[in-house]
Amino acid sequence: MATERQKESPVIKQVNINTGSQEPYALGAAIIAAGIFWWLQGRGPGLGEAWLFGLGFGFVLQRSRFCFVAAFRDPFITGNTSISRAIVIALTTAILGMTLVAWTGVPLVDVHPAGWHSVAGGLLFGIGMVLAGGCASGNLMRVGEGHLQQWLVLGAFIGGSLWGAHDFDWWQQVSISRSPVLFLPGMLGWWPAIVIQFLALGLIYMALKNLEKRAFPDFVPTPRARQPFHLRRLWACPWPYWAGGAALAVLDVVLTWRGGQPWGITTAFSYWGAWIWQAFTGGPPGWYYYSLPAHSQALKLGFLGEPRTLLDLGLVVGAFLGSLAGSEFRLHWPRRWPLIPAALAGGLLMGYGARIAMGCNIGAFFNGIASFSLHGWLFGLGLVGGAYLGSRFLLRYLL
Repeated sequence: MATERQKESPVIKQVNINTGSQEPYALGAAIIAAGIFWWLQGRGPGLGEAWLFGLGFGFVLQRSRFCFVAAFRDPFITGNTSISRAIVIALTTAILGMTLVAWTGVPLVDVHPAGWHSVAGGLLFGIGMVLAGGCASGNLMRVGEGHLQQWLVLGAFIGGSLWGAHDFDWWQQVSISRSPVLFLPGMLGWWPAIVIQFLALGLIYMALKNLEKRAFPDFVPTPRARQPFHLRRLWACPWPYWAGGAALAVLDVVLTWRGGQPWGITTAFSYWGAWIWQAFTGGPPGWYYYSLPAHSQALKLGFLGEPRTLLDLGLVVGAFLGSLAGSEFRLHWPRRWPLIPAALAGGLLMGYGARIAMGCNIGAFFNGIASFSLHGWLFGLGLVGGAYLGSRFLLRYLL
């Protein structure tokens, strides 16, 4: 009979330590985070709110261990689809929420041209996230948890974003400008679009369930004794994957409703790369990507005045708070140094893929599908192919 532990991935090992409660440190860090929120509120509209949502995303990701890499990688390596199915639940929740947001008059902005650049970007991103051991959201979460290798990956991620920004003009000419913007409700109407989205997700969910049954034919879930609810369980105990996915979707929907801009991660990385470039050269890169009005204006805002940056920084701190609240924080040194070059290559591929596809696992895949944009599904197909190739490479050459 298979057990739940036998279904876990052999690639990433979770380390649980019990060196005493870290909750007092979590309380102190939360007070500092609240002070930063108060300070940002006085610096400009939306800055404090971006920080607050970032804290929420990071905390939920850390407490639920919601990992897009495992969702796309584990079905190929172990047959475990528990996180994959949680993403389907999260997408279903987000689609419902984004529909309500659109009906209130707030436009869905993560609707982009659907072309071969979307598939190519997803393919590169999928390979990269498997090699790096973290996607965009997972990378920042693990940075907050103290995984030192992911700090290196973040640097490569920023470099790849800068590289993609450099080449963006070429991709714009050969694919992006020639690809149609396919917004399903605009093509079919709202109700047919909703039915098609839910039907597709339902079929994917059943296929994932059947895949896991074939991989673990003798698996019988262990009955869990019902425990009385205590408020402390919200921060001291791990969350189920489905709960984490649903909470992330709700946060994403509320963020979109509040400010019109959904959750995104890697666009800020392209700004960080530009600011680093500027620090060494005295001026921002003179490339087409940074001449676009939205990006040009963002660069003028500066590091602590740009909302996407504060959202990402908040995610790191939120994950740090979550790890302290669960008494799990410690510095994690790389276990196998030969994996570092592959992880750095993965960071470069993710950064480049995210730029040419105009989003990552969050901005292109999750929000693209939740916003009824066909480019999200194309990016997802690329992710599946990239995760398969990355998994084969990982098993053949690195493990």
